[in-house]
Amino acid sequence: MKVLVESSAIIEYLKGNEKVKEVMFKAEDFYVSSLTVFEVLLGKIEENKILDFLSAFKILNPTKRDSVIGSRIYKRLKDKGKLIGSFDILISAQAINKGLTLVTKDSDFLKIKEEFNELNLLVLVN
Repeated sequence: MKVLVESSAIIEYLKGNEKVKEVMFKAEDFYVSSLTVFEVLLGKIEENKILDFLSAFKILNPTKRDSVIGSRIYKRLKDKGKLIGSFDILISAQAINKGLTLVTKDSDFLKIKEEFNELNLLVLVN
């Protein structure tokens, strides 16, 4: 499984969450969005620790196609009264566009999955 790891999963990994470690260990390839890098660097975990950890990931920058998919997600969620954060929408669009499984602990992504079945989603629960 090729995974796109979202910020909540990265933070859980760095805190020692065994479930996240298991998913990462089983993944054949793992990616992180540059948007996620930004989000994680805003947090309380030491910058060098984050950058060292993220050096093992392939970094995805948003593309034009990601933006198109993201705009469709945004419009549908807005129409249904289920709107979530723009970064989360774009990260989901990246996962859809690249055929990656999005790994997160954030249940907001379920709103996208309900509307866009093509999103491969793994929500980590305690």
